[in-house]
Amino acid sequence: MMMDCRSTIASIVPAADRVNKIERLPGLSEAINFDQYAGYVTVDAVKNRKLFYWFVESQRNPAQDPLLVWLNGGPGASSLMGLLTENGPFRPNADGKTLSLNPYSWNNFSNIIYIEAPAGVGFSFSDDPADYYTNDSRTASDNYRFLEGWFQLFPQFKRNDFYVTGESYGGHYVPEMANLVLEGNKLKRPEDRINIKGIAVGNPGVESDWYFNVDEYAFLTFMYTHGLLPQKAYVDCFTVCGWSDFLTNCTNSPFTHPSEACRLAAKRAQGYLPTNIDFYNVLAPTCPNQQSDIDWAQYTNRWDRRSSVGSFLASMPFNPCLENYMVPYLNQPSVQAVLGVRPTKWAMIGNIHYSRNAELLYTNDLYKKFATETNWKVLVFSGDADSAVPFIGTQRWISCLKRPVKRDWSNWQYDGQTAGSVIEYEGISFLTIKGAGHMVPWYAPPQAYAFFERWIHNKPF
Repeated sequence: MMMDCRSTIASIVPAADRVNKIERLPGLSEAINFDQYAGYVTVDAVKNRKLFYWFVESQRNPAQDPLLVWLNGGPGASSLMGLLTENGPFRPNADGKTLSLNPYSWNNFSNIIYIEAPAGVGFSFSDDPADYYTNDSRTASDNYRFLEGWFQLFPQFKRNDFYVTGESYGGHYVPEMANLVLEGNKLKRPEDRINIKGIAVGNPGVESDWYFNVDEYAFLTFMYTHGLLPQKAYVDCFTVCGWSDFLTNCTNSPFTHPSEACRLAAKRAQGYLPTNIDFYNVLAPTCPNQQSDIDWAQYTNRWDRRSSVGSFLASMPFNPCLENYMVPYLNQPSVQAVLGVRPTKWAMIGNIHYSRNAELLYTNDLYKKFATETNWKVLVFSGDADSAVPFIGTQRWISCLKRPVKRDWSNWQYDGQTAGSVIEYEGISFLTIKGAGHMVPWYAPPQAYAFFERWIHNKPF
């Protein structure tokens, strides 16, 4: 059953939510040429449930440039990872106290809102502890309420082209939020509608080939083709699990409900995999054991059977320890004061209890809906070194959408080199980034900047 948008649309943000401009960011010695704001939007006044945001204006033309929402995944991962380690304007330094500028920030050409959602993630909170038990329905509703409230604080951006973007479990967050915008717009006068133009999501977790696909075809095939799994173990899985038609059989049932023999074969195969590897980029180095790695490993083990290490990923030059610098920076009292937040022990992963629910359309159906009911641009991009959400499975589910091909499989270029591949269907494009992992802008910042800038400005890849 679909969520009723009318109650969401009617929510009014209390006067307590106010615009908080960041005049000076602690630890940043370099001058910046854009304005930035941080603070809360109340999404439930009765429970005092508030979502934190950090908004950076475009360095080019804020009044005319696109407006993006960026959502990291998890569920439960802070979107400040996006701001401080991926496509935002700042990078924390090794001292945990200072910042440098990121020349490949997407706010060179767009305005970006980084939202920490759901409540219980990062600086977002609720006065009712029961709110930390949540699901896709509430997260989507809260994200939409946030957006309605945010536009009350920043009405000057209401007419900018608007995009919902994210990665990982953003494969759920992004289309579910965008769907509420689409349905909400149907109930509004034209002048009150959000000017949504599309969505983009990287290495997305969707119904197939991630949480539901428990026989691990995409994952084990990826590992085998990267030399990390012996041939016999892979052949055993291929035979017992009946993978011969996996790429063409779009019904999913034999793959989402595998036999016990298939489960056992997959488990045996996984026993061969190394433990000191970054499953989010099998080609990248890992950070030496530090607390943030341990925290992430413990968290992902709740959701991902494969993850036994937690090194998240870094940027320019590639630094697998970058996130370790982010945690102490955001826990400085001076930083929290400037951000206008309650004193908090900030962590990358929220202390939430998240359950998936069937109240929303499966995300595959949402992508079909966007392709048939809108003229939106839809981009799915995948770092091809990510084993957690392998491009093999992502390519399969996009193919199973059965959209007509507009531009067949081809290479795209960056700096005179092949940077990946792209195929464009009616209503959706799929692009890979060579050598990048789960968080593409962290692993490949110049290439991520290039393809996203081309896409958002309607240039050929």
